[in-house]
Amino acid sequence: MSLSDVKIIRIPDIIIGILPINGRGHEAEVSTVLSLLQIILQKRVNVMHNKDGKPFIEGYNISISHTQGWATVILSEKHNVGIDIEYKSDRVCRVAKRFLRDDEPYIKTNDILYVWCAKESLYKLHSSLHLGFQDMRVDVEAAVIYDLRTRKSIPILHYSTSNYLLTYVWE
Repeated sequence: MSLSDVKIIRIPDIIIGILPINGRGHEAEVSTVLSLLQIILQKRVNVMHNKDGKPFIEGYNISISHTQGWATVILSEKHNVGIDIEYKSDRVCRVAKRFLRDDEPYIKTNDILYVWCAKESLYKLHSSLHLGFQDMRVDVEAAVIYDLRTRKSIPILHYSTSNYLLTYVWE
């Protein structure tokens, strides 16, 4: 790993880091996330998890995701955050009926992947609610996700390359 492999996105009160995973398996994913956090924060940190499985580190709200070859984290001192990253492929289309609602009539692979990532991001943001896929509705054109339980609408931001799609939300 070199620092040139790291992608950092900074927006007010939010930091996102993306880094290729060096190796395979859970240990490689954890190691990459810890390396990414060390690069961003300039110190080693201990990642803990609450009873809902949501990660946390002292002084920051955090969300973590990884996919084939990539790891990402989002950090904020002020906002609750959620993030998801997925490798681009059509495999998401094979399970689309499990997470798409009847009022999400998407058929393009990119739209279906966007909905999946957005719902994963919101699930992580509101982890204590244990939302189901039918509790969330995504409007791809408006780039908004609706938490139907709390009746909140949350903008979806994204970053995309030829290899992966990353979505993130905060409140």
